Amino acid sequence: MTKAPASVRATFVFMILNVLIWLTFGVITGLGAHPSIPEGAVFRWGMAVLALLTAGGLLGLAIFLRRRNRMAHLLTLGLLGAISVLTITDEFGLVDLAALVVSVVPIVLLIKDRAWYSQATPGTPESQ
Repeated sequence: MTKAPASVRATFVFMILNVLIWLTFGVITGLGAHPSIPEGAVFRWGMAVLALLTAGGLLGLAIFLRRRNRMAHLLTLGLLGAISVLTITDEFGLVDLAALVVSVVPIVLLIKDRAWYSQATPGTPESQ
């Protein structure tokens, strides 16, 4: 297998940062420590579960991206794009800006390195 370019490794780092952001948000929301989430249990737990599912989905996609999976490349672009749009449509503050940057940078890097993700890795059925 050819060595991954530095930008591919940077994409993985940003994906892990995204996972940590969503995991932290999910835990804080689930514990009821987020000041702007209403006290209603259904809404609070719904937000917490969605955040934790997002963290899990991003972690799974990051693992598949490391394996040069073309479908993971497309799904990651879609999920990060949706996260970015939803981040902008909410009340926008400094924390939202940081989360947006952590979501947009891997989008740019994924688009830049799309040829690397499209190549078949040695030993896979596509390469033979």
